[in-house]
Formats: sequence, C-alpha cells, structure tokens
Amino acid sequence: MSDVGRRIHRLRTARSMSQRELAAPRYTAAYVSSVEAGRRVPSTDALAHFAERLGTSAEELATGSSPDRRVRWSLELALVEARANDPALIKPTASDATAAEAARGMAPGAEATDGDVTAAEATDGDVTADSDVTADSNVATDGDVTTVEAEYRRLAGVGDDLHRARCHLGLGHLALRRDDLEAAGRAFAGAERLAAAAPAHLRAAPVAGQAECLRRQGDPRYAVFLLSRALDELAAAGLPDPEALLALHTGLALCHRDLDDEDAASNAASAALALAGPADAGAVADLHLAVAGTLLDRGDPQAAAGALLQARHARRQAALAVELAHCRLIRGRARHAAGDLDGAVRDLTGAHGGFAAAGLSGPLVDAAVELAAVYRRLDRRTEARVLLVGLRSGGPGADRVLAALAADEGDVRAAERHLRAAADGYRRRGPRRSLAAVLLALADNLEAQGRAAEAVTLMRDGLAEVERLSGDAARSG
Repeated sequence: MSDVGRRIHRLRTARSMSQRELAAPRYTAAYVSSVEAGRRVPSTDALAHFAERLGTSAEELATGSSPDRRVRWSLELALVEARANDPALIKPTASDATAAEAARGMAPGAEATDGDVTAAEATDGDVTADSDVTADSNVATDGDVTTVEAEYRRLAGVGDDLHRARCHLGLGHLALRRDDLEAAGRAFAGAERLAAAAPAHLRAAPVAGQAECLRRQGDPRYAVFLLSRALDELAAAGLPDPEALLALHTGLALCHRDLDDEDAASNAASAALALAGPADAGAVADLHLAVAGTLLDRGDPQAAAGALLQARHARRQAALAVELAHCRLIRGRARHAAGDLDGAVRDLTGAHGGFAAAGLSGPLVDAAVELAAVYRRLDRRTEARVLLVGLRSGGPGADRVLAALAADEGDVRAAERHLRAAADGYRRRGPRRSLAAVLLALADNLEAQGRAAEAVTLMRDGLAEVERLSGDAARSG
C-alpha cells in the first residue's frame, strides 16, 4: 500500500464510507481498491475528487499534511524556540570568551594606559570576571531544558525536512549553551543532512553551528574554511540572504578574533552588524508570533505563515545577541585603535549592554575595560574610573587603564602599583605583547622616579620573561 493509498484508506474507513461511495459518480470501486493497494497512482483529477468526497484537501492526501497543520507545527516550533532562547533557561558560562579573549585585556591603541587602586583591590562593585567557569556550573531551571528538548524531538517527527532541520538546529544551540559540544555537533550534522537538498541560503545555519563547535573545540581555522565556503556558495548561487549572511559573518568574526587576525575580525564584525536589525529582536519576534496565532485561529493559514516567517527571522537575530555583542566589542576595539573614539564608545556601550543582558561576566569585563580606556582618551576620566571600580576583578587590562588614570593625575606611585599588578597578570597568562608593553611603561615610570638602575634590571629580566612566554606559546601551539 502506498502512502497516498494508505491515507485514502484511513480517511475512508474513518468516515465509514465504502469504496463504491468514495468512487461515485466518476470512478469505480475497483479503481479505488487499486489506488488504496498501491497498484495505481491517482491522477490529479482523481485526487481532487477523493479529497472532496473525504472532506480534506488534495495536498493532504498527497503529502500527509495540510497547510493549516504545517502552519500549526511551525507555530509550535516558534514557541519552543522562544523558550529555548530565554537567557534564564540555562545559566551562562564564559566558554564563548576564549582564553585568548580573556587574556587580551586591552586592544592595540591602549599602550599608553596607566591609574590608583589595583583592579584586584577595587572590590566594591557587583561584577565578577569568572572566565574560568566550567560547564559544571550550567544549571537548568525547573526541568525546563528537558522539556524544551522533548518538544524539539517531538516536532522533529512531523513536517518536512526543513522543519525537522530547524528542530535539529534548536537542539544543537541548546547543547552549545550547555557546552555539550559532542551533542551539538551531532545535532548540527543532522540538520545539515536534512537540509542537503535545500538552496544554499537554507544550508547556512547548520554550517554556522558546526563552525561554532569547531571554534570552541580549538579549531577556528577549519571553522573559517567552512564559513568562507558557505559564503562563496551563496554568492555563486546568487542568494545573498541577509539571515544566512548574518550567521556566517558573526561566526567569522569570532573565529578571526581567536586567530588574532584583527583586521579580518573587524571586517566580518562590521559586515554582521550592517545586517543586524533592532536590538529588541526577541520582542519583535513575540509580536509576530501573536499575529500568527490570531490569523491561524481565524482560519487564514497563508497569512499566518507569513507572520511566522517574520517571527523566525527576528528570533534568529535574537538568538545571535551574544555573538553580535562580541562583534560590537571587536569593532569597538578596531575603532579605538583607529582613533574613532565616538564610534568606539557606541560599539563598546552596546557590547557592554549585550553581555550584561546575557549574564556573561567575563566578556562584560572585557567591554568595560576597553570602554574605560576610550573614556580616558576622551578626558572622561571620572566615567572611566567609575566603570572600573564597578568591577570586582578587571584583570591586567583594568590595571593598565587605572595606571594611565593615575599617571594623568601625576600619581606615579599609584601608576607603578597598577603597572606591576598588570605585569603580574600578563606573566601568568599573556599575551606576550601586552606584557612587553606594560614592562616598557613600568620602566619609563621608574626612570621618571629617578630609579634608572631598577628600570634597567626590569627591562633585562622582562626580556627573558617575554621570551619565555613566546616559547610557551610555541609549545602549546
């Protein structure tokens, strides 16, 4: 029995109709019997006749689903995606802030930064940099994660391949938030298989997900290859879909950042931000969902499907909120280095707000330190100091800015204290170029205090420390 024949048989018997009754007046009972048994394929006219007699649509007989049912499945999936994207569902970790990001502290352009209480002593704030948080600190609330996963799996059993691919994507992103990279990789691979026959722009999301898994596993170079190839496929197919481009460019920005390719990271971040919509994309998605539900209840599945499409686009951007915050941080650093201080303030303020909303304290500290450095260059020193004092642990980057603020005020002793604290931080975790810059600033500080012999000793010993860091980096690479 074919699928079409099975559906006709099921609906006919559910309505207590005989084959003769279904066939009349245009066809014979024998024809109906052969269709139900799979020996004949009904013509378009015959399918329309059977559908009318059975009180359904020809499309439902042919495919097993009606437009109304597919829209309802899509609405259910959209509601599950809304729950999955709730920041409160899983407590965040700092895994998306790589070791290189946490160690970077300050961007190029902040070398001449110096302040007056060490960053470690400024403990009267309410932000803690806990970049060492592990996956064990992920806490699901009230079993909601299990419920959301179960809903994704249920909906993956209905609908067409693209609908099921969206369910796999949802499972993958949920696994990423738990730092379960193995489960995430399986889910994204499943989504890619289901979308294999789809146009290039519909295959971009699984590629972006797999690339993020690779980046977090320490292979950003291969992730760049996958993302760049997907961009090339979009261009070759003439499908510059904004949603696909946004996902691919945000992924590239983070990968290039991890590779210390600052120009490429900034370019990708700028491309992503140019495609980003409103900051409150989640609220926009909720409004579209409400419209879709109302239209569906009123019996207008076509209009409801249009509202759902708009909701999905907005929800995808809302799901990229953290990645877009990283893009703002990347571009803000580039603008700072280029001297575009007003632009840097806009980007870094946006990044700071995005990380705060997501509860990511490690990247939040990075944004605050960079923003404080920009405020200092704009002679907004009070704002810079307030921002840094609000950090419980700003790391060596914060000490560099505090040293600069102290030097601006002529307090060379406080500047020395901060520079030594910054040097201690960079000795532990690098990067070596930051350690070298701090040691040079500290040597200048000592000379300004008439302690030339100490400055010479510092530079001699500091060179050996920088070389040691270079050797450690080569071995770990």
